[in-house]
Amino acid sequence: MRRFTVNLLWATAASALPTLEERDFSTWSPPGAGDVRSPCPGLNSLANHGFIPHDGKNMTLDTIIQGLADGMNIDAPFASFLFAGGSLAAPDNRQLQSFDLNDLDQHNFPIEHDASLSRQDAFFGNDYSFNQTIFNQVLSFYDGMANTSIPVASKAKYARVQDSQQRDPTFTYGPREFILSYGETALYLSIMGDPTTGVAPVDYVKIFFEQERLPYNEGWRKPTQQTTLLTVGDMINQLYASSPEPLPEGLEILTVGAYQDALAGINPVTNALGNLTCGVAGTC
Repeated sequence: MRRFTVNLLWATAASALPTLEERDFSTWSPPGAGDVRSPCPGLNSLANHGFIPHDGKNMTLDTIIQGLADGMNIDAPFASFLFAGGSLAAPDNRQLQSFDLNDLDQHNFPIEHDASLSRQDAFFGNDYSFNQTIFNQVLSFYDGMANTSIPVASKAKYARVQDSQQRDPTFTYGPREFILSYGETALYLSIMGDPTTGVAPVDYVKIFFEQERLPYNEGWRKPTQQTTLLTVGDMINQLYASSPEPLPEGLEILTVGAYQDALAGINPVTNALGNLTCGVAGTC
C-alpha cells in the first residue's frame, strides 16, 4: 500500500506538469495573523512570495508542484514525494488530499529532524522557527568566503550533527534523518546556486534562511537547471564523500530511491512509514 500510494502520487504529478511562467519574485510579505508556517525555510519562502498560498493552508498536490516549479525550478516527481510526506502528516480527514504547512511540525516526521541547519532540536523547545544561534554555527564555516562549496557545506552540516549529539540527550538520527540532513544542505546549495556544482553566494544563503525570502532584489534568479531527485541525490553523495561521518547502521549506500523514501516519510532501511521517535517509544 505504501509503494502504491507514492507511485500513484507520482503518476498524478506527471499528468499535472506545470507550464513554467515567470512570476513576480519581488512580491514578498511575512506571515500575518492566522497564517501558518513550517520548519522548512524553502516552503516558508514560497508562501511568503505567494508561490503557494500565503496563509500556508490547503497545500494540494497541484499547488505544491506548481509552486516549487515556478519559485525554484524543482521538478514534479520531487514535488510529489514531498507532497506525499506532507499529506501523511495532515489530520486523518485530509490525508493524501492536502496539508497545512504547520502539519509538518512533527518531530522526526515528515521533514523535521534533529541537527537542523537553522532550527533547534525539539528537546530544547521551538523546533519550527528560525534560530539565529543555530544558523550562526553554519555561517561560521563560510567566514571570509563569498560563495559556498560542497566540501565546506558538508563540514558545516556535520558540525551541526556533532553539536546536537553532544547537547541533546534525546538526539535521534536514524537512516531517514541522516538522508534528510544531507538533503537539506543539497537543496539550499541547489536553489540558491547551482544544482550541479553547489556554488551559491553566501549572501543569498543568509537571506534565504534568515528572512525566508528568495533574494531576487539582490540578484538571485531561479536556476535554469532543474532540481530533481537525481540532482539532489548526486549532490548528497558529493557531500557525503567530503565528510568523515559514517553511514547509519543498515544503510549501505546512498541512492536516489533512499532519498525519495525519506522525503515521503519512509525509513529507507526498514521501509517503515512514520515517526521514528514514536516507533522507538512504542507509541505508534
